Amino acid sequence: MHFIGIFSNHSEYEMIKQNIMKIVNRKDLEWIHINSKNIENMKNIVFETIVLCHEEKINDEQKNILNKLCSNCIFIVVNADVFCNIKIKSNKKINCISYGLNQKSTITISSIQEDKAILSIQRNINNLEQKIIEMGEMEIDIKQYKPTQIENILAIFTIYLIYSKEDN
Repeated sequence: MHFIGIFSNHSEYEMIKQNIMKIVNRKDLEWIHINSKNIENMKNIVFETIVLCHEEKINDEQKNILNKLCSNCIFIVVNADVFCNIKIKSNKKINCISYGLNQKSTITISSIQEDKAILSIQRNINNLEQKIIEMGEMEIDIKQYKPTQIENILAIFTIYLIYSKEDN
């Protein structure tokens, strides 16, 4: 079982979870919503991936818990437009993949129209199976995700790139 924690508000969590389940044909993904109200209950969960979508005001103890959760992950997916000063302390190699509308994000949008966007992968990344996803672009149909914010679509496709198998 692959535990994926999504640090976000409830509506973002539900939207990301429902949409990723449509495009990734896997039954071994376990989704857990993380927020400022429940983060202290997450201390003993070992997440494989944590997605940091939406920054909430959290106190120092909660930041320490989030840091510890992230330090034990294989993947951290970060909305670089929101989380610009996150510091993760870890002794192991963590794959940190940023997404957002800024030009330094690993996953960004290079072009957008009303019903489609060009997703740009700006650095090679390893997926869960340690296969390299090379830099490049892919067209995505965004009309099925409306009225979703483009940042959430980027989160969905970043998770897709990590967890999709070659036959998807």
